Amino acid sequence: MNSNTIACDAHDWLRWMTGRTLDAAATIPDADFRREFPIGMGSVHATLVHLVGAERIWIGVLEGDATVTMPPTSELPDIASIRAEFAKVRARWDGYLARLTSAECDRVVVRVRDGIEYRQRAIDSIMQVPTHALYHNAQISFMFRSMGHTLPDSSWILWGRERISKAS
Repeated sequence: MNSNTIACDAHDWLRWMTGRTLDAAATIPDADFRREFPIGMGSVHATLVHLVGAERIWIGVLEGDATVTMPPTSELPDIASIRAEFAKVRARWDGYLARLTSAECDRVVVRVRDGIEYRQRAIDSIMQVPTHALYHNAQISFMFRSMGHTLPDSSWILWGRERISKAS
């Protein structure tokens, strides 16, 4: 298995995981969606906006657009707007991942954050997105449990098992 395949698999899993989280978030009352916690970005809503913003920023880094910023929660006030933004951002990811080569994986890209320039390989930027999402998804899971809700299992192994069963 090469870096391209692993990166594409990681992003397929990311979409599956995020889809499950968005579906679950759509079922909770709005007060719970916006309830403040001392974890994550402060609420389920703010954490989901942060996740789509991170995907937007990293595809911008990979495409050479250093002007992409994190959206404020007011830009994406509800699940429908968050889903729509994920669809737009993931269309860009689809195009990028479809063209992914080993040479592209090794290309050094630059991200400027808080005035500091960071250099990393494209593959590391690509893999930052699903690992970052997993971290925040665990925080969302905590928020859900704290409110008496359940977030569905989004483990890599479950995703892999489902892929095999669908292929059979």
